[in-house]
Amino acid sequence: MNLTTRQTIGVLFSTLLLSVFCACGSGSEVIYFASDRDGQWDIYSSDPNAEEEINLTDSPFAEEKPILSPNRKLIAFSIRKDSKDSNVGIEVMKLKEGEKISISSGLGTFVTPRWSPDSSRLAYAAGQVGKESYVHVSDLTQSQKPRLSDVQSDEVGDWSSDGDSVVFSSSDPLNPGIHDRNPDGVNQRQVSCGNDSGARWSPDNKKLAFISDRAGNPDIYVIEKKVEDGLCELEEDSGMGMYQLTDTEGRESDISWSPDGRQILFVSERDGNPEIYVMDSSGNNQIRLTQNDKIDFQPVWSPDGKNIAFVSDLDGDYDIFIMDSKGENQKRLTNNDASDVNPSW
Repeated sequence: MNLTTRQTIGVLFSTLLLSVFCACGSGSEVIYFASDRDGQWDIYSSDPNAEEEINLTDSPFAEEKPILSPNRKLIAFSIRKDSKDSNVGIEVMKLKEGEKISISSGLGTFVTPRWSPDSSRLAYAAGQVGKESYVHVSDLTQSQKPRLSDVQSDEVGDWSSDGDSVVFSSSDPLNPGIHDRNPDGVNQRQVSCGNDSGARWSPDNKKLAFISDRAGNPDIYVIEKKVEDGLCELEEDSGMGMYQLTDTEGRESDISWSPDGRQILFVSERDGNPEIYVMDSSGNNQIRLTQNDKIDFQPVWSPDGKNIAFVSDLDGDYDIFIMDSKGENQKRLTNNDASDVNPSW
């Protein structure tokens, strides 16, 4: 049995559970996450109102890092034989039917899937054994898997909401930084020229936020669309239109734009441990939202921007929590001795 040809295990059971799930709450309120509570990693769903958690994948394979499609009908996730297997594939599940589709094939690592805005395609970084990793784009029929990037690529950062841009990061010494390319394979452009990663488009696609250590420490930067990075040494004024939003001695990570584009969620270690912060898109009004003196990370906005899901090790293991946009009314979503991570809302 392999990841490409295997039949879906327990489809009827999963479909029954999913029908119960659909009847219990609004799809816009459901949070998806990965948990190893049953001895291996599986993808779960949870409705905060119904207080019900459902194992969606329930297979002998390790399934992690769920990414919900924009139409909320599909979920992509990583899959491997077990947590120690170096070969990582990508599968997609149709949430209503419970059917699974294998996106990747063969040995290698297929990581960081990102959905197109119409939910019909996935961009991801793919590296075969002994070969460099590049960005590929795949439709869900598996009929096309063209290579998108012509430079080595470590991760796909984001797919713009207008569908015109896939941004990805490269650690290639000749082309380090973030690159931008049309998903059909034209008009590739190097956006930044440093040790940059985690690129995320603003909802209006006018700005790109990313993490860079160009000032000696991982901080958050924003660059306006079509502006050239000054490190690329193109023009004397090419740095105009790029802004450093954070400047601390701690590491920043986990960028998440609010749905209206006015704020940015992020994780900062400026106070000694990873905590969740929010700031205006200009970098002003940086406010700490969690005060747990524990590790808090992976914050994501709810679709309406009113709430935030995040991961915390408040009691010694990772659980999913929810709070409002001001950091108030914190509520535990999961509570067990296992690890629950990677919320997707």
